[in-house]
Amino acid sequence: MGQLFSLFRLPCPYLSLQRSAQLEVNAGAHHHRATDMEIGRILTKEEVVEIQSDIRKLVRPSWLTSVPVNLGQASHGKLKADQWRALGTVFLPVSLLRLWSNVKSDDNALSGTNSRPIRCLRILEITLHLVSAVTVATSRTTSSTHAAAYFQHMLAYLEGLKELFPDYKFTANHHFALHLYDFIKFFGPVHSWWTFPFERVIGMLQRISTNYKLGKYLWFTMR
Repeated sequence: MGQLFSLFRLPCPYLSLQRSAQLEVNAGAHHHRATDMEIGRILTKEEVVEIQSDIRKLVRPSWLTSVPVNLGQASHGKLKADQWRALGTVFLPVSLLRLWSNVKSDDNALSGTNSRPIRCLRILEITLHLVSAVTVATSRTTSSTHAAAYFQHMLAYLEGLKELFPDYKFTANHHFALHLYDFIKFFGPVHSWWTFPFERVIGMLQRISTNYKLGKYLWFTMR
C-alpha cells in the first residue's frame, strides 16, 4: 500500500492495518453476517495469524523492503511509507488471495450474496484494483496508457468502496488520488517528484536531540 497507500496509506475503511499499525480484529471468526463486518473490523484473528505467517515465510528479493513479522501488534511501532507500499503491493495481496479467493459455489447458493465469503471476495476484488493502481502509478516508466490504466483502477476501487461501504465518508486523499492521473501525464514517473526524500529528512530531524529552545540549537550549529 503515503498518499496512495502514503501515496501508499490511502484511507481504507475495511482493513484497519492500512490505517494504523494496530489491527482491529473481528473476534467473531467466520460466522458473523456481512452486516456485522464493521468498518476496520473485517479480519478475523485466524486471518491475522495467517498474514503474519505469510510475511515470515515469503521468499523475497533482498531489495524488497521488509515488514514486521508481528504485524498488527503495537510493539513494532509505526510503519514507514515504503513499508506500507511493500505491505500493500506484495504481502497483503499474497495473503488475501490465498484466504479470500477460494469461494465455493455453494457459499453463494446457501448464504446469498451477503455471506462473509462472498463479501470478502468482493472486498478482495476492489483491493486488487487499488494494488494495480499503486503498481501502475509507481512504475519507473509512464505514458498516457499508464495514466489511463491508473485512473480506471482507482475509479473502480472508489466505486467499489462506495458500493460495499455506503456509509463511509471519503477523504481529501481519495479526491487527490484521482488527480494523480493528470500528474502522471504531465510530470512523468512519480519517482522524480514524490515526497519520500522529504519524509526521510523529516525522520532525520525528528531524531535530533534538542533543548526545546527555539533558535538556540540552530545558532550553535552555524557557528
